[in-house]
Amino acid sequence: MIGILLTALKIIGIVILAIIALALLIILMVLFIPVRYKGKVYFKEVPDIALSVTWFFKFLSLNITYKDGLDIIGKVGWLFKVYSNHDDDTDTNEETEDYKSEVRETADTVNENKKEDISVDNTNKANVITEKKENLEAENKIKALDKQEKKQSKKKKSKSNKKKSTAKKESKLDKLINKAKDIHYLLTEEENKKTLLRMLEKTKNLLVHILPKRIVGFFKFGFDDPSTTGQVLEAVAIFYPLYRDDFKIVPMFYDEIIEVDISFKGRLRVFYALYIGLILWLNKKKIKTRPK
Repeated sequence: MIGILLTALKIIGIVILAIIALALLIILMVLFIPVRYKGKVYFKEVPDIALSVTWFFKFLSLNITYKDGLDIIGKVGWLFKVYSNHDDDTDTNEETEDYKSEVRETADTVNENKKEDISVDNTNKANVITEKKENLEAENKIKALDKQEKKQSKKKKSKSNKKKSTAKKESKLDKLINKAKDIHYLLTEEENKKTLLRMLEKTKNLLVHILPKRIVGFFKFGFDDPSTTGQVLEAVAIFYPLYRDDFKIVPMFYDEIIEVDISFKGRLRVFYALYIGLILWLNKKKIKTRPK
């Protein structure tokens, strides 16, 4: 009997350890296996966009394309489709057709009921007109008395509203002044300066990690005014040193054209993003607020 209990406990322990090991393996896979993305953008009068996000050798995948319309397909386990926006469209079309048929049926029944009620309404109209005349005379007398009371109450309310508006304006000015002081203290205090610089550096590292590692293609653009073309060139040239080997920027100063052909790849590790987020959260707690 004791031997049977021991073997049962061993089996239960092995199963628990196997579940814990599997959970740890899944957590480590999610943290350290990167989420990869790649895409292609082509634009010349009509956009043609394709974007795919995959994880673990395309075990999870999300494909987004836009040419004549938007197509979104999500898959799990390489084969099983879990989401598609076209399935939703078919369901909505069926629902609208059912709704239209119901509306037609209700409209027919309403028309039949209206025909039956017209004869009854004609007999009751004469009695209703006499009652309305009597009610109008009584209502006019009541309205004349109400107008006199409203004039007196409006004078009292206008005086009180003026006092409230002046108090609100003063409170809004005080709030704006206090916010400006808080921002000034946040940017000028020495310890806050150091923490903000650390936070900016970490966010920069995260952006460099997320941005595509390779961009191939060209961006050709031109406008009516050559000065606007030069301004766009200055704005785009900020990112050009990162991708100058495989990506070309072609300004056309005397032609009006926009043509884009870009292919890009990148990845994101969840562990690194969580690490940067934790550092930013800890540094945020170190920021000192203005003493009241």
